[in-house]
Amino acid sequence: MEASTVAQRLGLAADYRSWLESLQAAGPPPAGVQMPRGDEAAALLDQLQVGEPDLSAIVGALPEPELQPELWWLLERAYHRELSGIGRWHAATGPWPSLPSDLGIQGRCFWVFVFLAAVPAIRRWHEERGIADAVSWVTLADLGRHVDLYRRRNGSTGFDGQFWLSLHFRGALYALGRLQFLPYQLRTGPGGPLFWYAAGDVEKLGAGFRRGDTALSVHIPEAGPLTPAACDESFQTAKVFFADHFPDLSYRVVTCTSWLLDDQLARYLPPTSNIVSFQRRFELVPGVRDADDEVFRFVFGRVPNSLDEVTPRTALERAILGHVRAGEHWHLRTGWLTL
Repeated sequence: MEASTVAQRLGLAADYRSWLESLQAAGPPPAGVQMPRGDEAAALLDQLQVGEPDLSAIVGALPEPELQPELWWLLERAYHRELSGIGRWHAATGPWPSLPSDLGIQGRCFWVFVFLAAVPAIRRWHEERGIADAVSWVTLADLGRHVDLYRRRNGSTGFDGQFWLSLHFRGALYALGRLQFLPYQLRTGPGGPLFWYAAGDVEKLGAGFRRGDTALSVHIPEAGPLTPAACDESFQTAKVFFADHFPDLSYRVVTCTSWLLDDQLARYLPPTSNIVSFQRRFELVPGVRDADDEVFRFVFGRVPNSLDEVTPRTALERAILGHVRAGEHWHLRTGWLTL
């Protein structure tokens, strides 16, 4: 089957062309796709912290090569590409487009199927690196959290975090306690950090701050309070983890880009708050970008059509809402620290 035939039968428009061409070039994996099914699939999804009703819906929607040959064509090749990226934290193996909504649950969960099939391969790679089962599973279980986020936003079973989870499933990102860490090469733009220093300032700061230098990026999942003690433990764990399992990885700084680093928050929250305490760890880089939608999505679970739709319940929620009502904007900021 050719990519053009798949596109025609699945109704994939022209903007899918480059992805389809890359999949055709990759071809199917030599050993095929060993997709878990039934109780095996349910147990694996449970291990990945996918809850009900999504778990049963995903098991029931698992595609069959004979019944959905076009979808299986996509799955085989997307899976093959994910396998080729394992162990290559700096690899660019995308894109990871979402399939059209008219394909139903099989379209919405396409990337869940890909990652589900890839679990044995990434688990073997973790084991070869000596990465503990506890770290391996909690890292991969971010998939379940994103399935839950999709349901909370859309009211149905689905998944749209494939770009982010591709990092987990190629051995690039690790959940180490409260925080997640990812090695990457310093640059500006979408690859991060979002903001960085001008060339003259970089030269003064020296090695470790230059474009192309390796750094660690820290990320803050929605996973409970951001307490100073939990963050202390995560940063110390990360320092030991990367030294033990990636001894060739040389980095000087840990960067973070988040609305949680917006220093405007300190105007509303007490100095002892977890968020303000987290901010104080970082040296902020010049530059901001408006991020009201991102803040509302993270704090309230959605972007409202009107501020009147939002009822704040906590000090943070009142601060978020009041700031925007006053005609101001929340910002994304980048900061750095050393371990």
